[in-house]
Amino acid sequence: MERILLMAGLAFVMLSCGTGVSAVMGDIIRQAENTPNAFIPEEGVVLETNSCKSPMVDPRDGTEIRFVRSEGGVGDYEVPGGKYGVGSKELLRLYCETGKVAGVVRK
Repeated sequence: MERILLMAGLAFVMLSCGTGVSAVMGDIIRQAENTPNAFIPEEGVVLETNSCKSPMVDPRDGTEIRFVRSEGGVGDYEVPGGKYGVGSKELLRLYCETGKVAGVVRK
């Protein structure tokens, strides 16, 4: 009996420790529209693996997007006025290390 409980506990821990983003951040609901190859940080700021930067800038036209939340190497950003196909109750998700767009998520 003790062995069964130990195995059940181990299975629970393994299943609950996924590599994806938690339910708090939510899943990508669709791809964004007309985004740059990658957003860039302000001059003098360097992208890194352990933090998201804000603001991030569209190098094509200077549009700034503002950081809201992050987890697991991705960050969600508010964008101005429906840009990139992002609605008022949505955010744009970027990979923090590269500035590349992952997609659109719910707030």
